[in-house]
Amino acid sequence: MAAAAVVERNVYEKASMSIAVSGETDAEADTFLKDKLCEQGLKVIEVYAEWGGRCEPLVPVLKRIQKEAEYAQNCAVVLHCKAESHDLLAEYRGKSMPHFLFYRNGTQVASVAGANMPEIEALLREHAPTSADADVLEENPMWIQRQEEKAAAEAAAQAALMGENE
Repeated sequence: MAAAAVVERNVYEKASMSIAVSGETDAEADTFLKDKLCEQGLKVIEVYAEWGGRCEPLVPVLKRIQKEAEYAQNCAVVLHCKAESHDLLAEYRGKSMPHFLFYRNGTQVASVAGANMPEIEALLREHAPTSADADVLEENPMWIQRQEEKAAAEAAAQAALMGENE
């Protein structure tokens, strides 16, 4: 029996266009996922239950697609995520089948329930940009929200600092 594909956590694996998203804490994993969705390009989130594990039939399909298309890392990435580790994926907790969520430039454009490889492959090819700069980052709603959160945090820290200095 072949060993399961090993993907180092939070590191891009070019052959399968994949990142196994995890963290020391669920908050760390959630932040990593949200940061990835703030980037340009297609992000396919494979949502799986912790007890069920990743969808292994997906790996050879991704390797074949990558070999044929040679997508750059910021054009198409598959993020493997346990539903239990991400607030964004809470509605998928306890589901027995994997779900695949397709995000392009921070906006969900499609989803697939179950391991329907032909549909997943078709959607990946349809939504992946042909170049890394095909998307306008300033139009990414998740990026905009992240910038607003950072500005608010900086303002709060500045206000706290000013309060200490008085």
